[in-house]
Amino acid sequence: MRMYVFLAIAMAACAAAAEKLPPLPDGAFTYVVIPDTQRYSGEGAHVKKGKKPQSGPTDNKAFRTRVEWIAANVERERIAFVSHVGDIVDFKNVQQWSLASNLMAKLDGKVPYGISPGNHDIAGCSTDDFNRWFPRSRYEKAPWYAGGFDGYVRADGKRVCAGNADSCQLFEAGGMKFVVLHLECNAPKPVLAWVDSMLDRYADRTAIVCTHMYLGYRTQEIDMARRKLAGDAPRPDEWFGVMDWKKNHGGDGVPPTEAWKTCFSRHKNLFLIVCGDQSQAICWREAQKGVHGNVVHSTLQDYPRDKDASDWLRLYRFRPDAGKVEVWTYSPAQDKVCESVGFRKGRSWHEFELDLPQKKGK
Repeated sequence: MRMYVFLAIAMAACAAAAEKLPPLPDGAFTYVVIPDTQRYSGEGAHVKKGKKPQSGPTDNKAFRTRVEWIAANVERERIAFVSHVGDIVDFKNVQQWSLASNLMAKLDGKVPYGISPGNHDIAGCSTDDFNRWFPRSRYEKAPWYAGGFDGYVRADGKRVCAGNADSCQLFEAGGMKFVVLHLECNAPKPVLAWVDSMLDRYADRTAIVCTHMYLGYRTQEIDMARRKLAGDAPRPDEWFGVMDWKKNHGGDGVPPTEAWKTCFSRHKNLFLIVCGDQSQAICWREAQKGVHGNVVHSTLQDYPRDKDASDWLRLYRFRPDAGKVEVWTYSPAQDKVCESVGFRKGRSWHEFELDLPQKKGK
């Protein structure tokens, strides 16, 4: 009997240990992706119709634990870069913008990072608020900041997409050189022309694109159909992929399918596209082949925001010597890796590997 009890205790201990984030492999470095952080509490929270306003200080605990963990683990996890996929706020008010700015400031001077404005951040197709709180001047003196798009004049005579709304960063780690582009939701054609120019300029670097909206429910018709399902009800794989619809910039906005065809697919140095926006899809990944035959991996990460412990991060552990990227989904508040969320059952949705491009001569 004692032996059975001992075995049960040992198995329980192993199961608990298996949920922990494993140590970073030797020679690896980490690229961190922060999913949408639009869950605020207190007087700055977005008040939905029929609900009473909240009181007390504005806060976002899941946002806070994410950036605090990143700041505290830059050295241990060898974090080389951080991307925020957008919807940094839920509602454009001073309380949320101020808090978001202060929270991201925990990374200032510690690790390079970029932000892709989401549809909530540029509601009304205006990046004015985003640029007020995250201006180009906040980053342009950093050696890793490679500039931003200067905007274009829309048909109505207004200059849009300027400042830091679409930005470029550089970093090096593990003997690899990277260029990262952070694009606003449904970036218009002039922005994509700038993306072309930046990816051409840094063609000798491995490229990553962070854009708010890319993978999810493929069509608006599918998106409407999923609304009739319970939150954890299974849904067919064919519902998911590169989206052919958009949310921002009206007629100027470019849907993800067109952005891939006219821009992203044309660059042989592009390796990874990361995105958010689709919390009702949670996560998805695809491998597309560019016109040069290069494989481009794309990943969605927009985990539920239903409680303070829902602070999932995506950790991309690059292992150049092994030719692999280990992808982990980790919650600092819970100190565990993701086993299952909603209808995305099983760890393979949340922990997986990507192949790095083969070096020339191999």
